[in-house]
Amino acid sequence: MSDLAALAATIRAAPGLAAKRDLALVAERLPAIDGEDAAVLSGGLVLGGEAISPALLESDPFGAGAAAVVTNIADVRAMGARALALVDTLVSPDRAHAAAVLDGLAWAAELHGVPVVGGHLTIGAPAALSAFCAGRAETPLRAAAARPGDVLLAAFCLEGRYRSAAPFFTSLRDRSPAQLRDDGEALPEVAERGLCHAARDVSMPGVAGSLLQLLELALCGATLDLDRLPRPDGVPLERWLVTFPSFGFVLAAPAARAGEACAVFTARGLACAECGAFDATRTLRITAHGRTATVWDLAQTPLTRLGR
Repeated sequence: MSDLAALAATIRAAPGLAAKRDLALVAERLPAIDGEDAAVLSGGLVLGGEAISPALLESDPFGAGAAAVVTNIADVRAMGARALALVDTLVSPDRAHAAAVLDGLAWAAELHGVPVVGGHLTIGAPAALSAFCAGRAETPLRAAAARPGDVLLAAFCLEGRYRSAAPFFTSLRDRSPAQLRDDGEALPEVAERGLCHAARDVSMPGVAGSLLQLLELALCGATLDLDRLPRPDGVPLERWLVTFPSFGFVLAAPAARAGEACAVFTARGLACAECGAFDATRTLRITAHGRTATVWDLAQTPLTRLGR
């Protein structure tokens, strides 16, 4: 039990999760924001945007450019949408830095088959990078739609590698462009077939932290079964729980259709498993080897206060 409690503490202490608490300022100043990964507008148009970590932008400008593509496409996919196009805003200290960022953007966009169609560039100032993605959803997935009794699914691409000691696990060099593009079709497919009705991409807070964000919007609780959680061979559980993968999602599926939903991912060579269930407790718990530990009680301590 002490080991499971330590894992729960690791999740709570993850910098990516701690940073999400700053979103309470957004909830205070822009109360209409619903906290979803992206905004769904009329006609199924989906819009999302992400800023890239200044530390990553400084240390690995090419990787930062690629990350700007991956994070935005993931946000749009989490809404059950197909990504259509990207734009970026880049500030760079010099031309060499800017060129490396733009090369990373172009490389990752080509792999995913989503064009960069415009943006902004300023050279001669401290580095900053944001990107924005448009998509279209026939049947949007919304995190707030998860309900008690739903089955919790976790889907990942387990082909990949870590970028040094950073928490980023990338599959971009281990999947072909055709595979990367088809991987993204899994999310619209489960939405349009009615196999899932809620999703969130796994991002900086890791799988449990990203699930916690979904739970806050849905006003639900859940138990995440670590014994069934897909993860790459040889990767310790404590590292995987705080990893930001290039393809990772948590989803809510009706119990009767969870197996069909998993098959949509596994047919593409992706990993997907039933990893627990949603409930009405508003508490996130983890379980392993028949034992359970509490990670977070949203009723006692809200995370972002969004979507309320």
